[in-house]
Amino acid sequence: MSRSDGKRSTARAIVARADAESWTPWQTAAAIDSETECGLLQAHRLAHDWTLADARGQLAALGARVTVQQLSSWERGKGRPNDENLDRLCRMYRTRADRLGFGADYTPAPDEPAPTVPVPRTTTTARRPEAPAGPMSLAELRVSASALLGGSVAETTLDQLERSAAEHGHEYQILPPAELLAGSVADFHTVKGLLTGRQPADVRARLCRIAAQLAGTTGIALVALGEHREARSWYHLGQMLAEETGDRALRAWLLAREAVIPFYFGAPAAALQLAERARLVAGSAVCATAAWAPALEARALARMGRAREAQDALALAEAAFARLGAADTSDTAYGYTERQLVWHGGSMWTTLGDTRHAQAALQRARGLYSPTEHLDQALISMDEAESLVAVGEVSVACRATESLLLGLPPEHFTGIVISRAREVLAAIPVREASAAPVRDLQELVAAAPAVTGGVPAVEAAP
Repeated sequence: MSRSDGKRSTARAIVARADAESWTPWQTAAAIDSETECGLLQAHRLAHDWTLADARGQLAALGARVTVQQLSSWERGKGRPNDENLDRLCRMYRTRADRLGFGADYTPAPDEPAPTVPVPRTTTTARRPEAPAGPMSLAELRVSASALLGGSVAETTLDQLERSAAEHGHEYQILPPAELLAGSVADFHTVKGLLTGRQPADVRARLCRIAAQLAGTTGIALVALGEHREARSWYHLGQMLAEETGDRALRAWLLAREAVIPFYFGAPAAALQLAERARLVAGSAVCATAAWAPALEARALARMGRAREAQDALALAEAAFARLGAADTSDTAYGYTERQLVWHGGSMWTTLGDTRHAQAALQRARGLYSPTEHLDQALISMDEAESLVAVGEVSVACRATESLLLGLPPEHFTGIVISRAREVLAAIPVREASAAPVRDLQELVAAAPAVTGGVPAVEAAP
């Protein structure tokens, strides 16, 4: 059991004792802090059995605009909330600042001492089910425990987990990447616990498929955040899980997802190689990746200056897309939609310098996306900006990109967006570099967070 698993398990034992002995919320949180050394702010969250994403949602309801990373930093003592957010934390946990670890209480005697009797730690060596990643029903907890002893998982639990994996896939366009990451990791942790036990072959195959999809959505979030090395590791894990299912389409999807990393982070040849592998793994199957992979190849080939091959690859993608059924072309997560195909074609034409085809395709793609689908809308806008640079409209392109970046919700101003903005700047001729709109965009991008760095703090459990 990991340290985070142990914290949640200990916290639940303390909460159970607190309920039995009628402790106050402060006594409960203080005991959790004492036993786990997690800090008072995290102790209050554990006392509510909330994940970081749960707490972030509660704060959002109080008007706070904070990210999961910020909450995690505050809990680890790496930062401090401003006065407004500290007040919201106090309101959320119904306590005062010193009992969250901020400041101190100088009254002569505490009116509510924390319990001095330690909660006994579990010493048994018997195998126990792993702590779930987020709130679970008693029935689901019982099922996960019985799975470790060789029982099967209830059909309803499998159905719920499959729905959850599908929802994460659909959320990547709308949710901030940090929230998508937190939710995907939490559900992955739950599925991992179920896979630990002995399962019938059909149940294990379904669990492996769910875990592979969740590894994929974890990778999607990490790519958006600019954490491409960690994303690669999750995609690789997803491919190993997919191999157990025998689902070639799922393996191909994960390879295509991995190809996005080198495409957006400066290695088109590597992107081309992965996209080709994805197409070959998909084989003759009529699946979304059979269309998506050659579209990726087309964009990578365009970046490599291989115009004729790029256009041939796009034609292959369009032919494969025409064979897809409605289920594949309507699924924004694991399928391949018309708007994606149109955008990817426009992206290829942009790189090849065919402004007429590029602008027509990109404008059409923009109209097919919802305004709340921030990531792809931002990437389309920067393709349009690069197309404007190609026809000499440098100032217009820079102002449009600057407006886009300033208008993005802060939680969507992430690594992949920053990387693409730098590519727009790189396309600007040297003779235009001193223009005021160019300098303004350069300053904005330079002030953005680093594209790579440590993986955002996300807890599977607690």
